[in-house]
Amino acid sequence: MKTPAVALLSLGLLASIAQAAEVEFVTCDNGLRCFKPPCPSRDSLLLPSGRRLARTAPDLSRLNEAQRQQLLVGNTGHGSALYAGTMVLAGTLEEGSSARLVASRIVRTATKAESDLCRRR
Repeated sequence: MKTPAVALLSLGLLASIAQAAEVEFVTCDNGLRCFKPPCPSRDSLLLPSGRRLARTAPDLSRLNEAQRQQLLVGNTGHGSALYAGTMVLAGTLEEGSSARLVASRIVRTATKAESDLCRRR
């Protein structure tokens, strides 16, 4: 028989594993402007639900340099895909007192409907 502390620890570990499942998302400019960093000027939208994670930009450290450059240039030729919601990314979502997204790969170009989620408020 497990002690209550061990059972609670096991439940906490299982919850953190479940919260770190892979998700797909786009990131968008939220219109917020700042005078000094850090500036939470991006929102991330989970796909397919469209759930908005306000003021949450993804951590791009797991992407290689070519992928990071692809996001900065964007696939439209008109600016960063991280502000325009034009690229679908995949990664892990860690939810706690604040949400944290860690991008692990670029999935594909976003559809028009996915990009349009950026403009809905």
